Amino acid sequence: MIDPEYQYLLNDVPVDIARSYLNRTFRWQLDEQHQGPVTIFTRFFRDPPPEICLSTAKAFPGFCKLASRRAGGSVFLLAAQFTVFSRILNFLAVAKELQLFQEIDASFNRQSDPCFKVGNQTWKKDQPRIMGILNITPDSFYDGGNFFQLDDYGTVAEKMIQAGVDIIDIGGESSRPGALGVTEEEELDRILKAVKQIRRRFRIPLSIDTIKPAVADASLAAGADMINDISGLAAGREMIRIIRRHNASYCLMHIQGTPDNMQRCPHYDDIIGEIYQFFQSKLKICHDEDLGKNRILLDPGIGFGKTVLNNMDILNLLPAFSNFDNLIQIGTSNKSFIGEILQRDLNQRTSGTLVTQALGWMKGATVFRVHTVQETKDAVEMARCYTQAL
Repeated sequence: MIDPEYQYLLNDVPVDIARSYLNRTFRWQLDEQHQGPVTIFTRFFRDPPPEICLSTAKAFPGFCKLASRRAGGSVFLLAAQFTVFSRILNFLAVAKELQLFQEIDASFNRQSDPCFKVGNQTWKKDQPRIMGILNITPDSFYDGGNFFQLDDYGTVAEKMIQAGVDIIDIGGESSRPGALGVTEEEELDRILKAVKQIRRRFRIPLSIDTIKPAVADASLAAGADMINDISGLAAGREMIRIIRRHNASYCLMHIQGTPDNMQRCPHYDDIIGEIYQFFQSKLKICHDEDLGKNRILLDPGIGFGKTVLNNMDILNLLPAFSNFDNLIQIGTSNKSFIGEILQRDLNQRTSGTLVTQALGWMKGATVFRVHTVQETKDAVEMARCYTQAL
């Protein structure tokens, strides 16, 4: 059998969400007999799909589809409840198509216990973690100027720690839509003062929000523990080599375009599949440079080159990215898609933000990048109590 470029399984997708996503993305109208939550199994082939995919689609027309992508390649889709998947597995067994049988069966029975190492800490999937934002910029979309050119960043960090933050993310260059870049010198001038002041007083893990290898190198040397790279590894292997040399950690985020142009006309044929392929290709670079999987967070980049509908698809179908066995980070805090859905100004999005964060936890996110630490910690902890035993 031809090996797929990628494949993943999504369990318990509400049928209305599955119906909307499959119709918009693959022009597949799910049969009305689908009443409850469905499981979606997706395989993408760069070359023409194997014959067994064609015959399975013919045998189960209401539950299986082959679709072409405008960018090339084809997608083999299964969407059904478990009882129907059992019939499909039996069909494959009778046809002696054991590879596809085993891959679907393994997807159902897959067990994973990912972790993330940052500083001297190890984070597990069963405990939410809060990343507090410290933007040392005059032009960030929400808090631009609030912390710009302060004398004492240690006090800011202390308030975050008291509120329950797990890691502080320090940024010296705005990534809001339309933002222009700053020089390495200016970015370092903003960041290093904060890193040194906080590190003198606290051992809290520090993340640096930068896309520049030189800024990453100097910040990690000054005591930071992690690089939060919103560029999607635009700097390539050089960035990973710096992180590896400092024994640091890395957040790989998806973006379409750059902050300057990302929201002009974002477009995807398949938002989930394209982000999945992006993660797969970039994780290979990390692996080739010997950066361990347990040193990498994945962030699908909500709001970074995405429409409102794209952002909601990511939240609803977030478990697709759990197939990588990395912890997942999301950043929805006060973003414009919340304002557009609720018709709320920038300073009126707290409630909407907290709902997206609670939903993110229930869909598989572990790390939450936020402006309001205590409120998020409370909301996500309530969501954790809803999904786990007290």
